[in-house]
Amino acid sequence: MIRLRQFLPWLLSIWVFTSAGAAGAGQPLATSWGQVVYVPAYSHIYFGDRGKTFNLSVTLSIRNVDKNNTIEVKSVQYLDEQGKVVRELIAQPLVIAPFAAGRFFIRESDVTGGSEAAFLVRWQAAHPVTPPVIGALMVGASFGQGISFSTRGLILEELPAR
Repeated sequence: MIRLRQFLPWLLSIWVFTSAGAAGAGQPLATSWGQVVYVPAYSHIYFGDRGKTFNLSVTLSIRNVDKNNTIEVKSVQYLDEQGKVVRELIAQPLVIAPFAAGRFFIRESDVTGGSEAAFLVRWQAAHPVTPPVIGALMVGASFGQGISFSTRGLILEELPAR
């Protein structure tokens, strides 16, 4: 005979999982006029007992997920591990069409950002839009070994309508 008590934790976890997924379904997405977004990045990582370094290339990706409106990337700053601007990556605003993306690449040999580098991205839109997906992808390959991982941006500030 099967006892309900045995399956109660399992059934409860299924209910919580499916309820949590359904909670966001059908609700409108939050919109924004613009944001300042902080994106962690790593120009190299440390490994082994002696703290050897493994250099990584970094690709910052800014994906406009609004289906109707463009966004304008006003500034992309590459920061070092002390929080100081290493360089501004764009000379003029970058317009990204709906469902399009912009990317910025830091070479594997460029370790000016240090192991705890970051990007600071400032974007705006002429209309309220679904905020872009902004993240960094780190990739390194050496001596038959490879590593890759990604980070997601953190919204630091909501910008007012322009």
